[in-house]
Amino acid sequence: MRKDNSKFKTSFISEEGTFVRNKEYFAFTEHDDLACWVIAQGLDSDTEMESAEMAVKAVIGKFIQKPKLSSRAMKSYLREAHDLLQVESRRVRRKASLTMIVTNYTTMIGAVAGNTRLYHFRNGRLLEKSKDQSLTQTMINAEKLPQDALDRHEERTNLLWYLGKRGEFNPSISRKVKLSDGDVLLLCTRGIWERVDGAEMLDALEEAKDPSDLVDTIEDVLLSKQTKVIPNYTVAAIYADKVYQEPPKNRWKLVKTIAMVLIPLILLGGGALYYKARAVKAKAEAVAAIFEHEKDGDVAVQDGNYPNAIKEYSEARNASIKVNDKLHMQLLTKKQRTAQLVVDGDAAFKEGDYTKALASYEKAQKEARSQGDYNVKDLEAQISKTTSFLEVANLIKQGDQKFQGQDYEGAKELYVKAKKKAAEAAFSNGEKELAGKIDNVDAKMAGVQKEKRQLDADKLEKKGDQSYAAQDFQQSVDAYAMAQEVYQEIGMLEKVLGVERKITKAQEKLNPPTPALPASSAAAEGTAAAPKLPNAAASQDASPDKGNNQEAGRK
Repeated sequence: MRKDNSKFKTSFISEEGTFVRNKEYFAFTEHDDLACWVIAQGLDSDTEMESAEMAVKAVIGKFIQKPKLSSRAMKSYLREAHDLLQVESRRVRRKASLTMIVTNYTTMIGAVAGNTRLYHFRNGRLLEKSKDQSLTQTMINAEKLPQDALDRHEERTNLLWYLGKRGEFNPSISRKVKLSDGDVLLLCTRGIWERVDGAEMLDALEEAKDPSDLVDTIEDVLLSKQTKVIPNYTVAAIYADKVYQEPPKNRWKLVKTIAMVLIPLILLGGGALYYKARAVKAKAEAVAAIFEHEKDGDVAVQDGNYPNAIKEYSEARNASIKVNDKLHMQLLTKKQRTAQLVVDGDAAFKEGDYTKALASYEKAQKEARSQGDYNVKDLEAQISKTTSFLEVANLIKQGDQKFQGQDYEGAKELYVKAKKKAAEAAFSNGEKELAGKIDNVDAKMAGVQKEKRQLDADKLEKKGDQSYAAQDFQQSVDAYAMAQEVYQEIGMLEKVLGVERKITKAQEKLNPPTPALPASSAAAEGTAAAPKLPNAAASQDASPDKGNNQEAGRK
């Protein structure tokens, strides 16, 4: 019972990131004599069925039926998943990248189809890492790129092999690797290795005490980058705290010795012919793949599905590189570049960078004229639309500059002009934005006008105060009345009431109330004053001034 005499611990995390669906999957199974761990990432865009889950379950199911630790068995497990994805590709081409490990608790074999990865750590150091089946990895193997370019190079996702791929099935299967106590195996998808480099993994390994700590720390490192978009990510850690110790078997040495003698003899007899036939078959399949993928790319272009066209042209181009077909390689490179220009233009247009979008569309239009698969009229229509949107954006920018400079009338004029152009170009988001800007500038202009009218009213009120102080009460009443009218107009109620009190006070000064005299006193005074009636009348008419004169005489 190998399992009972060893100790392997597993922990994993699989999250959707900032996306709605998680297109990745991980599963494992441990038996008495063998164990299997599988991780996969779906590469298609289907939303009904998950290719990664289908592939992992197919591998696990085949392993449970026929558990075995050999390269041939590993290939059969992957072939089961590969065939299933091809069968289920009736509606959409199903694709998945998958990495698996099988161990007898003493040695292990790893297998990769795509660019999901296996890291093997020992004594705090990276012992071995699986190789991606990408164009970038091929260029590194050919020493055309440095090793550290693998995680950042633009062709890192351009896969030469993956599950579900049409044509030859060629996964990468490792040799048998002997495990040691304390070894750590790490399986992860692109969402992890693109954002957590090898040094950060080693730091996380140093801090972790068990597989749960390790995957949690790696996730923390990923999330600490605080990127706007976080892809699906899956990471699984297997701690081989104790491996099963094989009893010595000397008979294996004899078997190996015999094999070392017989294999070269067998190869001399029929191996050369076999490999030559296999090479011819591989070349024929690659040539067929060129035309098949190119045709699919052309159909995608005609349907306007440019991202899919890029993928198909890329696969056709890779096949042409394999057979050294330089003519097709140049043609497909141009087709792929044109489709990429359209995709770049669409992305820039969506982000509102109309200058960049226009430049991409115009380059695509120039290249598409020499290719019969592109609808040049569609590109011209998109260029016209982008040009109109760019004009609106430039007018908005000019209006914003006027607004910042407090030239509100100039800003409104530009906003209104831009809104009209946005309506003509069916730029609905631009219309909404401009409607808000126009409302804002109207509010600013109304505020400025109110401040100006308030200054006018303040001046009139001050003029009334000055007239009142000069005892020109009629002029003060007139000034107060005009000030009150302006305050009323701009809605300053407190000022209206304050000026009303001033008007009342001035009117009281202008028309003071006459005091009432008793009847007997009035009669006596009238009799005594009868002989001097004219003078008395004159004295009565100038009574406010007379009082003032008498007061002056006393002084």
